[in-house]
Amino acid sequence: MTQAQLSSPAIVIIGSGMAGFTTIREIRKLDKEVPITLITREPGYSYSKPMLSTALASNKNAEQLISMSAEGMADQLAVHILGNTEVHEIDSKQQLIITSQGSVPYSKLVLCLGSDQIRVPLQGNAADTVISVNDLEDYAQFRQAIAGKKRVAILGAGLIGCEFA
Repeated sequence: MTQAQLSSPAIVIIGSGMAGFTTIREIRKLDKEVPITLITREPGYSYSKPMLSTALASNKNAEQLISMSAEGMADQLAVHILGNTEVHEIDSKQQLIITSQGSVPYSKLVLCLGSDQIRVPLQGNAADTVISVNDLEDYAQFRQAIAGKKRVAILGAGLIGCEFA
């Protein structure tokens, strides 16, 4: 996509999780030509988030979970991906998104922001070693942190916590 195309208002989607990519696919079913820009703080590659918890048992590293690169996703979906980009402000009056890469105009805006885990307010000398796993980068950090460890405490008895345990 050229800078001129990026300067003209497009449908902008913030968030590259399942909701973001699914939204793009659904838009493409209706309109193959409308400009779409995806803004994400991740690189923009595609991976299955549910695999984050089961990959550990399969001894898969983070790179093995990537199903398609950002470039592949951009080509497949005819979308401009602004990866590794933080959104600082949304100016709804001017229909402008202020990001770490500059300003991005939009005609329509879809927020697909995902979720954040609730962090237990722990105290003590091990509080800094608590890791939440919510994306591929977190998973890579988690694998590195537990390498060679004989004991690991998993906090949370939900589906993901049980799968990690």
